[in-house]
Amino acid sequence: MKLVQRVAVIGGGVVGINTAYQLQKQGFDVTVFEPNEIASGASFGNAGHFATEQVFPLADPALLLQVPKMLSDPLGPFRIKTSYLPKVMPWFTRFLLQMSSDNRQSNTRHIKALNEAAISAWRRVLNDASASELLVLKGSLLTFEQIERDNIDELIGSFKAQGVSAEFVSGKKLASLAPQLSECIQGAIYFTEVGHTPDPQALTTSICDLFSRLGGCVINEKVINITDEPRPIVTTEQSEQAFDKIVICAGAFSKPLVKQLGYRVPLETERGYHLMLPIEVGLDCPIASNDRKFIMTPMNSGLRLAGTVEFGGNDSKPDYQRSDMLLTHAKAMLSKARCPQLHELELEHLKDYMRWMGRRPSLPDSLPVMDRSPHNPSVFFNFGHQHLGLTWGAICGELMAQLITNEIPKIDLTAYRVTRF
Repeated sequence: MKLVQRVAVIGGGVVGINTAYQLQKQGFDVTVFEPNEIASGASFGNAGHFATEQVFPLADPALLLQVPKMLSDPLGPFRIKTSYLPKVMPWFTRFLLQMSSDNRQSNTRHIKALNEAAISAWRRVLNDASASELLVLKGSLLTFEQIERDNIDELIGSFKAQGVSAEFVSGKKLASLAPQLSECIQGAIYFTEVGHTPDPQALTTSICDLFSRLGGCVINEKVINITDEPRPIVTTEQSEQAFDKIVICAGAFSKPLVKQLGYRVPLETERGYHLMLPIEVGLDCPIASNDRKFIMTPMNSGLRLAGTVEFGGNDSKPDYQRSDMLLTHAKAMLSKARCPQLHELELEHLKDYMRWMGRRPSLPDSLPVMDRSPHNPSVFFNFGHQHLGLTWGAICGELMAQLITNEIPKIDLTAYRVTRF
């Protein structure tokens, strides 16, 4: 009789739960370690956008001219906490190196590979979970308040060159897609083949429920130590267990765990904020602003405003002014005549729980780590999915299951190796 192998998955976010489900389905005995509720971190508070149009790495030379203005603007999308600047400088140095033409081309290719497989993977897993309604494919809009057609045509051309379906819309066509937009919006790029979820947390918990029905186990304990010799051992604040295999999927909290196993990865936390408005404005799809660098997504519980990037580490307190400023942006973007409820809202009307801060796990090249440990074939990594954790959750779960079961992954994982830095 063949013994069932025990696998520990560290992390109960969208990546960890997809990984755990795929392994449980393959016949492993899987335990997920998550100190909080399932999908209570970035998998709860993200923008809900399956951003398959975002094929370009974050390290863009054009950012260099924009950063000073962003930092000086109190409503700007980018902030570095002064006390954290010395700690984040090594990451930024690596980030700058990724702006070279060769690095951008390579990183784009490997982001694109995951994006192209993402929606099909989500269809499969949500069909398994009988939760197909949590994937809505109505496209998305990227709006512009000032139109420079040559620049926009060049941008659309760059998307199309990567196989992204995109078209410029304005006037009546734009009004038919989003009549709620204010007159300040002069046009938009319409991405026709992307989608969103009306409930990011339910998306992950529906897969977790399926995982549990198949016999998977969730332990709500914080992992404080991992050893891998001779056999992986997971130590929490309450217990210690040995496993046959272990997968680290702890998002922004993966770095110290990986370090315990002898690897140093330049993982940094990009703190993002959202403001959840308890109103319906009738949007059919996510609407992002090129000028204001935030996104509005219609959800079952209202309208989610999300975005911004803040470097401040994992432990410093949230600055919820970063959430509150999103209301100012939304009022500028949406018509008062079409969305009177929005314009009547004031910050004092909103409960504290409507403000949120979460942690994106980002690497300088905008690629995740998906790999088997070169030192121990029983240890695996699946973390660092930056702004695309929701988008890549299902496909990265499938790829890791293929790697762990010694199948040839449908996407070559060489570019995502843990030793690339």
